[in-house]
Amino acid sequence: MSHYAAHILQKAGVSEAVAQGVASRLSLRAYDTQEVIWAKGGEVHAWLFIVSGMVAAAARADDGRSVPIAIYGAGSWFGEQPLLNRTPSHLEYICLAPTQVLNMPTAVLWQLFNTEAGFARYIATVAAWRAQKNAEMLVLMKLGNPCLRVVMGIAQFAEALVSCSERPATEGLDGGIAIPVTQSVIAAMCGVSRAAFSEYVQPLAAEGWLAISYGQIELLSLATWHRFYKNRRMQPTTHTNPTIEELLVELQRASHL
Repeated sequence: MSHYAAHILQKAGVSEAVAQGVASRLSLRAYDTQEVIWAKGGEVHAWLFIVSGMVAAAARADDGRSVPIAIYGAGSWFGEQPLLNRTPSHLEYICLAPTQVLNMPTAVLWQLFNTEAGFARYIATVAAWRAQKNAEMLVLMKLGNPCLRVVMGIAQFAEALVSCSERPATEGLDGGIAIPVTQSVIAAMCGVSRAAFSEYVQPLAAEGWLAISYGQIELLSLATWHRFYKNRRMQPTTHTNPTIEELLVELQRASHL
């Protein structure tokens, strides 16, 4: 366990000697599906690394629904925002699958942050990238039509899984990637109904950009999805009311770049 923890710490910018020294202070914990790690307003006492499983940062609606705002897969750290801001959690963190996490106590995080420059840079990079992603999603929700929300939302989802939500995607772009949650969860993240989501993923599947099976989806040709998303980021203005046919043309163009 300590060897594994030391390896994860080094990947987060901690020097080898220090990682070996503090690895024993990290602990492993398992959660069941739908188990809440932190409730909204709860105190956050550790930065968590997902060894296996998936966690959603979600808002709890008046009717009891848990609406995902961000999703973190295996290989992702999460929970840095309340720790760095020294505030209670502003969202509920709930497991979407059986999940194992590595706990880094707050005291360890601040020790490393103050003494390990590589670790401080790593957290800064993660926080900055996630802030950009949140801003992109906010623009999408405020300005995008349902079609754009679905297509761009799926692209964001895939990018987050490939990059462990910590950097722009530059690796792991060969082949495809399965999004291991139900279509209802993805639809909620895209801010559309389940029916609207199905309306727009069917043409994407028919054109071979994704596959649908057992209520889940798999994105095909990740490199094309990445170029499609990158092209949209680079546009000086954003076409916020496209048709699905227009977005399919954009994907086709991206496949030839």
